[in-house]
Amino acid sequence: MAVPGHDRREAIAAPARSGPAHGGAEEVPDAALVVVSIDGLSSLKCGIGCVVHWFFEAIDEIVASTAELRHDNWSLHALSPRLDPASDDYASDIVADVATACGRYRGDFRWFDVADNSSLKNVWSLDDVDRWRSMCESAAAEIRRLAEGRSRVTVLAHGTMFATLRSHLAAWPHVQLIYMTHTLGRVFLDANSRNRTSYEDEGFALMRAATRDRIGFVGTYYRDVLLTEYDRREQDLVPFQNAVYIRSRRFAELAETGAGTDLGPVPGDKRLVFSWGRCVPQKGFDVVIPAFGAFLRERDDAEDWHLVLLAPQEVAAAEYVASLHEQLRELPPGSYTFVEHFEPLLPFRILASPALEICVFASRFEAGPLTLIEALAFGHEDVGIAWHDIPPMRHLLRDQPKTFGFAPLRAREMAEAMLRAADDGGGIVKGSVIDFATSMSAGLSASLSWWDTSEA
Repeated sequence: MAVPGHDRREAIAAPARSGPAHGGAEEVPDAALVVVSIDGLSSLKCGIGCVVHWFFEAIDEIVASTAELRHDNWSLHALSPRLDPASDDYASDIVADVATACGRYRGDFRWFDVADNSSLKNVWSLDDVDRWRSMCESAAAEIRRLAEGRSRVTVLAHGTMFATLRSHLAAWPHVQLIYMTHTLGRVFLDANSRNRTSYEDEGFALMRAATRDRIGFVGTYYRDVLLTEYDRREQDLVPFQNAVYIRSRRFAELAETGAGTDLGPVPGDKRLVFSWGRCVPQKGFDVVIPAFGAFLRERDDAEDWHLVLLAPQEVAAAEYVASLHEQLRELPPGSYTFVEHFEPLLPFRILASPALEICVFASRFEAGPLTLIEALAFGHEDVGIAWHDIPPMRHLLRDQPKTFGFAPLRAREMAEAMLRAADDGGGIVKGSVIDFATSMSAGLSASLSWWDTSEA
């Protein structure tokens, strides 16, 4: 099957399509499920991207578990910003995976144009609301084309920039928008929150007027925030709780003998302290670094310990990256490894390694903390977890007695939690995380009741 966008000429041409039509050449399925996302369709650089790509990997399981999808009169579509294939961020294998999944369900892979497609960071546009509006206009035009001749279209939208999609779909009541709240401005108390919050509020008001539109919450904490701080109603919300697709092909090699010993740039002969996530202030790396320094100063065996920071910078602000490098210069030479680009399997290799002793979760705020879910799913049973005591972390760790919470988020308190973890030992109770396909199916079932032909 031809995969869209493999060469530069294809990337600047009209949107490519792939996948067979339903039935005859002229027949169009009555319903369509569309996934539009900033990452995970033509790139894979962050947690949002992982969740989106897993959705297409797990689609057969999701369909089998979702009564509303167990028929042939619907199609699956992916809608991606047209990322330049010459960009280091472009992933042809991800495009192929997604296009193949769409083709199995009578659909196709589609592109929409953006102002600057030279890198994912430029596509993302960070806090550029004007760029976000332009993205929504371009994506909505493709959604309208897809919706022609259909009576039911449901769009799963991943990324803050898509919050105002409804502004370009007001005259299309048979298009349902499910906006996934991976971030919320009133929780993400950073420099971008004011713009993000006003943009969200605008989008939420538009969705309130569209009776079938819903907001997908990725964790129970966000559900509560949406009800109390965003004036949402229960009927506005549907559950798409974060989970890890443990049956992903990408994890298959982790089951091989010795997989946990191949740690790439990370020394396997040290006692490892590990923290990971997108390189943004939210993740608290600026506290982890001085906390590790304080931890080493309290240890007689300081030379045995090694800090691993996996902080992909593909969509990071340069100023924050520079500040972390300044802090790292204060640590003893050779006491840390700073991985600055996305390595999809490295976190899971480290989590499985017996060299790992402590995982540190320092987020200032979270929705459904995917890194913590990854640790609970893939971490070896003796790993210690030191965590900033915020509600979403507390919820996930409520059945994990051997962990080490701390508050407030300061280097001294974090170092003390790390010292307790090193001295007392930790441990993970397995089987406490939700199944990915089950979670996605629950969200779809809550969203797609209007696909029932009795409502037509």
